[in-house]
Amino acid sequence: MISLKANGENKTIKDEFIDVTLNEIATSYKYVHGIDAETKRYLLHDGETVNDEKLFEFKLKWVSLFSDFTIDELRLIPLEGDDVTSLSVEWLYQKCKVFLNQPESYLQLKEFKHKGKQYNLIEPLVTISGAEMLFGKANYRQFMLGSQLASMIEKKKGDASINSLTQLFALLYSDGKDSSEDIVERSKVFGEVNALYGWSAYFFFVELVERYKDFFRLSTIKNPPVRIQKVLAIQQLKQSLSKTIFGKLLPLKWLKQEYLILKT
Repeated sequence: MISLKANGENKTIKDEFIDVTLNEIATSYKYVHGIDAETKRYLLHDGETVNDEKLFEFKLKWVSLFSDFTIDELRLIPLEGDDVTSLSVEWLYQKCKVFLNQPESYLQLKEFKHKGKQYNLIEPLVTISGAEMLFGKANYRQFMLGSQLASMIEKKKGDASINSLTQLFALLYSDGKDSSEDIVERSKVFGEVNALYGWSAYFFFVELVERYKDFFRLSTIKNPPVRIQKVLAIQQLKQSLSKTIFGKLLPLKWLKQEYLILKT
């Protein structure tokens, strides 16, 4: 977030995904969804020309969404400055233009705090046993939401994609309460979590699903790679030992130790 002075007043403008909430991103996407087709095509890099007046009005509104400037206040600021550092509508727009797209990088988010409450990635999700969780009936909604979200993003369906993102976010991270009512309530709360965390949850989910696909594909071919063979052998050994008296006497920590799918 950038602090600055304009027309004698202290102002701020958000310029990083950690500065804005998922709800704010949803509001901005909803606005983009409702603008005229020509400007929308230009913004999505599908068009080469655009009406200058319409584009200026869009920039005014866009800056106002991510700052504490009103549109009337922005009209008192020059459209362009004398140099790249001069305060102008264009300079402000370039700072928050980043929110038109997804983040270029994301966090490996295992846990986070929001309003004093701790949320953790569902524990088995990154392990081999997480396959059952990810693709089983109990978590079919996670997989479907991920697919639905990917489709929406590809087709640029605006604020609806952020709604799906928030729901997926609430399914992947838990505070220990996971009834249907808890997840619905959590998805409402997560709308106020910063957008970097929300997008990180989505990117992580996509990466995880791809890793699972690769692992299962490699483990079912005629001659799996040596590393995959070792992982499968260890998992089979644990399963066999857990059924014997000797195995039950082994440290439970070893039997419960999981291979991390993200290491494939």
